[in-house]
Amino acid sequence: MKHLLSAAAGLLLFAAPALADATLVPAASALAELRAAYGKQIDVHFSDGFAHDRLAKPDVDGVIVYGLTKDKLCLYGQGKGLEATAPGLSAFASPDGGGDICVPLADVSVRVPEHEPVDGASPVPFYATDRLACNWVWRQGRDLGLWTETCKFDTGLWDVVYDAAKNTFALRVNAGEPYTVLQEFEQQGGAPALLSRLKQQGLVFDKAECVMATATDQPAPEGWTAWQVMPTGKLKEEFDKEVQVQVPEPPCGKLGYDADSIGFFMVKDDHPDRVLYANLGQDGTMIDLSSIRFK
Repeated sequence: MKHLLSAAAGLLLFAAPALADATLVPAASALAELRAAYGKQIDVHFSDGFAHDRLAKPDVDGVIVYGLTKDKLCLYGQGKGLEATAPGLSAFASPDGGGDICVPLADVSVRVPEHEPVDGASPVPFYATDRLACNWVWRQGRDLGLWTETCKFDTGLWDVVYDAAKNTFALRVNAGEPYTVLQEFEQQGGAPALLSRLKQQGLVFDKAECVMATATDQPAPEGWTAWQVMPTGKLKEEFDKEVQVQVPEPPCGKLGYDADSIGFFMVKDDHPDRVLYANLGQDGTMIDLSSIRFK
């Protein structure tokens, strides 16, 4: 997301392969990045004190981030030497089960490979959907860019493309129909002022009970505020009842709150008139929101 990219040519800027050396970043110093890595794979290095008599080696690749507290990082690494039932590790097994272990932050660091920098881009994210199948690609749109993933899975090639006409970034599989994952709106007054425009365009329902509200439970990066179009009043009461028995349709329409999907608006503190809509689906998608840069 920070290097001029010809939309017509669809030029890809792949992150350079990791060099021989890697930087060790203490987990306690990478909390924001680790939150962005939930459900993704990272490479880690454990302290000598933790690894001794517990692990075959202190470096473990491709473990999945499953939780983060003020003092522990929860990782899933079964089949990679982090068996939650193994002697020495069972004491660190997550109380929630699932086979992950929760390690003190002081005992784990993230191994960040060296990459050739891309001009104008944020640093390459240290996590990946799949460390072996995916590469990070810098995508530049009209006036913003971000890191996206291109992955070669058994199901085919997954990548993110930019549509200049719509000013959207979209996920596609095997060059199929793109699925919008990031859309920009320029709006004086920010997210609250955008609501009436969304209703006029039919992107949310034109109901007085659908309001734009701040959201503190969405994965917006540090320095951004998250917003959602939420139901209120009787509409909310009816929706809350339906959620108890089934997954209902979004009560406020396409870009409104959805009980079965992650979608929200976000506004950067120093760009209050630029509103982005992030559509992360059920499990997140192949874009790194914290890497977004405006021109």
